Amino acid sequence: MWAALVTGAVLCVSSVVFVLLPVLGLVGTADGSTLGALDVPVGSISVALVIGLGLALVLLALNVATRNGAVAWILAMSAVMSAVFSALVGSLWPMVATAFAGPGQAEDVIPSIRGLIEQVR
Repeated sequence: MWAALVTGAVLCVSSVVFVLLPVLGLVGTADGSTLGALDVPVGSISVALVIGLGLALVLLALNVATRNGAVAWILAMSAVMSAVFSALVGSLWPMVATAFAGPGQAEDVIPSIRGLIEQVR
């Protein structure tokens, strides 16, 4: 039972550290380098991550309470699936939302750049 808990916890943390954090760092860097010109849906991404990772924590907590080895492994792997799914959603959602918002926002940026060029002339 403890092996299931440790395995589930290590895999959950690994999915967050090796999948979620690098992608969120990349999206945050892109947003920061454009001085907020990209609309990244931070609130909805945060809610989705809190729900998914909260579910993983609940499943791991239930893993401590169980005395059946098979149920412990099922709970641990369910926690891993929840953490991986929320990490994938949290990683793909900002990239897709930014990719769709980029062209529309670029149309707004181009006239302002042209205006700045005209002012310099």
